[in-house]
Amino acid sequence: MTTNKFTKETIVLVLVIIVAAFVRIVSLSSVPPHLTPDEASLGYNAYSILKTGRDEHGALFPIIFKSFGDNKPGLYVYITLPFVALFGLNEFSTRIASALFGVLAVFVLYKIGKYLFSQENKALPLVSAVLLALSPWHIMLSRGAWEVNVALTLTLIGIYFFLRGLTTHKYLYISSCFFALTLLAYQGAKLSSAIVVILLLISFYKKIKKVPLKTWIISVVTGIIISFPIIISLFTGQASRLSVFSVFSAPRPAEFLTNFLNEGNEQKGTIQYYTFHSEGFNFLRGIMGRWFNHFSGRFLFFEGDWQNPRHSAPYVGMLNILDLPLLLFGIYGLIKAKNREVSVFIFLWLILACLPAILSRDQVHAVRSFNMVIPLLLVSTYGVSKLIEIVSLKKVFWMGGITLYLVGFLYFLDAYFVHLPKLNSQYWEYGFKQAVEDVLPIQKNYKTIIFQQSYSQPYIYFLFYGKYDPATFQGYIANHFIESKFGDVGQVDSLDNIQFKGIDWQILRGAKGTLVVGDSERIPEGDSKEGTEFHVISDIRYLNNKATALRIIEIK
Repeated sequence: MTTNKFTKETIVLVLVIIVAAFVRIVSLSSVPPHLTPDEASLGYNAYSILKTGRDEHGALFPIIFKSFGDNKPGLYVYITLPFVALFGLNEFSTRIASALFGVLAVFVLYKIGKYLFSQENKALPLVSAVLLALSPWHIMLSRGAWEVNVALTLTLIGIYFFLRGLTTHKYLYISSCFFALTLLAYQGAKLSSAIVVILLLISFYKKIKKVPLKTWIISVVTGIIISFPIIISLFTGQASRLSVFSVFSAPRPAEFLTNFLNEGNEQKGTIQYYTFHSEGFNFLRGIMGRWFNHFSGRFLFFEGDWQNPRHSAPYVGMLNILDLPLLLFGIYGLIKAKNREVSVFIFLWLILACLPAILSRDQVHAVRSFNMVIPLLLVSTYGVSKLIEIVSLKKVFWMGGITLYLVGFLYFLDAYFVHLPKLNSQYWEYGFKQAVEDVLPIQKNYKTIIFQQSYSQPYIYFLFYGKYDPATFQGYIANHFIESKFGDVGQVDSLDNIQFKGIDWQILRGAKGTLVVGDSERIPEGDSKEGTEFHVISDIRYLNNKATALRIIEIK
């Protein structure tokens, strides 16, 4: 009898994993509709390591990669390398590692559920796996080359071995390794992984006291050794970009503060100022506002990441709309849970998971707050548990509920696979691949090609889609990389006869024999029509066909 039940559960789990794999891998090369600069950089650096053992800047097997002037942990590059070797340098080989880690996360969460829900309903581990497999948020960030997705899966593996290690102590060594690897995968893991580790230590303190001190020392030392390059980077300026995007790096302008205080005849330095208007109070207000934004219905259920449409599908939130009632029942279930250690851990993780996002300038950020998806779905799992208690096993109710949940899931699939490519192609840098494909065959026909410079990093697309020889570029970039004056990403000024710079059309339009690539704002369509002065090689339009992404014009 027991064997039969186990077999049924295994069959269902396999089906769930197959579904998870399908929705994360199908049409991976074309949806999302274009590689971001960061994706192209990850793919090309894997290609460069494969060919030369060095990254694009010539560093030998680096742990931290310099990319557009930013220094980022390089684990994603190395796990992408075998796929580039197998499938060549393309969108699929660049994204597939993230997709597979997303599938792995579904299985790991199921295994974690075996520990978390051991005192609850035995079906809950499978429920948690199903919810993650169908999660819009998790699918979204599994289908691009998002380092945060790899880091989250490594975090889940770390949690799994931590829970096992509470009874079989040797697994704590493995847990430490995986938590350390998150730091090698994603910049923001310095904070997000620390949150999880600290909460595990707090929540399971009674069991932790039984673990020998020697085990903890070895575990900590192992983690430090693995993450040592990242720890060192904190003291060598290689994590400086974090401070650029920190909420604390953007205090109120002095003029604004002066005008604000003058409205109430108040002065800086008074008790009233420090009580109500100090910079610390202003930061606290902003942080709390961002925290509530991440728990708002607008973000979770109806609109998603409204500041960056690249992070969510149009017309839907980060979660399935049917997760809303599950979360409401789940909060009640979490309070009534039999295992207080587990409920405390999930509750605290839910509260603090968005901390990396709320400490940044953005009002919401679906990438930096990605860890939220796990505690949210675990709460939803408790919601299913409470519903089982309330309505028992009434088939009509459950069939209706499952049907509605699947309808919500299908609505997301329609928004993501059908509407996102057309509505949001401009947010995915659409047009650069097409421009490279148009320019490369005729590149040698021109002495000079002017390509509009931007923080979309046009050079990386020429490297990626042109499969530019890494050894050649490594010798070239040192003299053609421009560091940013603002602590942000830098830029490459040229690549062979292609110059990346700003376009002033009134000056440039008379440069005969030049090929120019830029958007329709820099190259006005009314002043660059096909004729005796200009030859329009291509007008690359966004997939919604409503606007022009890039124009390729030959000045005769």
